[in-house]
Amino acid sequence: SPAEWEDDHVPGSVSTPVLDNEERARVGTIYKQESPFLAKKLGASLVAKNLGKILDTHFQDKEKDTRVLVYCWRGGERSMSLAHVLSRVGFKVGLVPGGYKRYRAGVLDFLRTMDGFRYHLVAGKTGCAKGKMLDQLKAQGAQVLDLEVMAQHRGSVLGEDPAWNNKQPSQKFFDTRIWEQARGFDRTRPIFVEGESSMIGRLQIPKNTWAGMKAGSVTLLEVPMPSRVAWIRGGYKHFETTDVPRLVEKLQKLVPKCGKKKVAEWETWIAAERWDEFVEDILLNHYDSAYAEAAKRSGRDDENAEFLMLPNTDDETYAKAAAELIAKYDVSKPPVVVEETEATKTEVAV
Repeated sequence: SPAEWEDDHVPGSVSTPVLDNEERARVGTIYKQESPFLAKKLGASLVAKNLGKILDTHFQDKEKDTRVLVYCWRGGERSMSLAHVLSRVGFKVGLVPGGYKRYRAGVLDFLRTMDGFRYHLVAGKTGCAKGKMLDQLKAQGAQVLDLEVMAQHRGSVLGEDPAWNNKQPSQKFFDTRIWEQARGFDRTRPIFVEGESSMIGRLQIPKNTWAGMKAGSVTLLEVPMPSRVAWIRGGYKHFETTDVPRLVEKLQKLVPKCGKKKVAEWETWIAAERWDEFVEDILLNHYDSAYAEAAKRSGRDDENAEFLMLPNTDDETYAKAAAELIAKYDVSKPPVVVEETEATKTEVAV
């Protein structure tokens, strides 16, 4: 159904529901409270009506040699009804045995192996353009997981983005995005990832991915404060234009930590459009301390981190730094396999 597909789906799939949300609920209620026979009779009528719409919307422009893979929640009646019609038309049709539930089990099985990768964390205070460094690393061929992009959130109280309609995906689809990216990675090479908290907005980094990240090596980026301010302002332009009221509203969440007086001062600067002063002050009085606390909670090995001081956030500067990180850390090594015994876990190279 549309709600099931919205919650999670195979990447690249198209929603062609033979029953919409309300129809599925009606049929399910009758099945449980009255009779499976009555439910199937109603379901068949609704499916027959919807199949014509699906054919008109999605398949009239498809050629005969089009291959179609169909799945529903469990790989049962709903997917079989569509698969039957499409196969009778002449398309090459396959069914996913066990449907979405079996697919989801496969995603979870893979995510449980994510601590078998090596990770290199790109960390640093807010405004150091860590996401830009990941983009440069990826452009130069490194294996990169950009978790903030996958989570549609920048990982802070102001982290919602209108580019994503200020919404995040479900936890399941966040998992799916990690699986989709990581399943093609080479386990002899490291994954570059931003040094995050275990939560990005309301989404949690999967347990084994987080465990691998905590054991990873770290590069701490540092850039001058004027560059940090400029980078933040460039990335949050909506808070200076269309979303000023939303910015003021979100600042209220910082009253318990920063105090009413400080938040009121920020509101005064916002009203006067003193943006450079506001951004620098909120970095110093909130984000820098919040970053230090999050790093401590994560157990990340910042003491042995490499410090990388960059003069600015220019493309050329970050491209050069990314190349140096790749040369130093993107070295193939035997993958780590986690062996579990009754008493302990040990890591062995194979």
